[in-house]
Amino acid sequence: MKTESISISSAGTGKDKALAITEKTGAYAGLDHNNMLRLRLLSEELMGLMNSFTKELVGSFWLESKDDTIEVHLKTEIPMDLQTRKDILSVATSGKNSAARSFMGKIREMIEIATLPDDPETKAMTEQAMGLMYSGCQMGTHSSNYSWAMSTYVASIETQSETQKDAKDELADLERSIVANLADDVTVHIVGSEVEITIYKAF
Repeated sequence: MKTESISISSAGTGKDKALAITEKTGAYAGLDHNNMLRLRLLSEELMGLMNSFTKELVGSFWLESKDDTIEVHLKTEIPMDLQTRKDILSVATSGKNSAARSFMGKIREMIEIATLPDDPETKAMTEQAMGLMYSGCQMGTHSSNYSWAMSTYVASIETQSETQKDAKDELADLERSIVANLADDVTVHIVGSEVEITIYKAF
């Protein structure tokens, strides 16, 4: 079952309606009170990701239920201007962003970097700027197309955590993340400036 698509914005428009269809989907799936709260929390976290970007965003929000798994989807466009590009490239030069300490913050930063204009100066820095998050990426047929999966990222940093301090730190951040603890997987698909994020949760 796929719900209707709700228009939401980083200003909060449509959030109440999106949460209403979240609860309707949970009821249709026969979730108990605690699992309903988990599903609602995942929806809130995904919508909250829009608020962390520096510009006003409008996106589409919907849910899909398949067997015992519920998918929470968010699709939006991330427009890049010259100032945003400059800010992100300055992060790429240092390889670190002190603001992106949370797991969802790192996803936001990865999306910002991956949606930068497709030119040699920018793309040469992409892997460095993404840091260990890049280990969850697969490049598409075009250099501005990316697919990222939390499951791939987690498996990669788990194998490196014995020898790399950065990987240990990433695992610690995951342990503190609501989404990483509740979701079975998170995927991000990027084509140019179009981004679709999906959270998967089996009940």
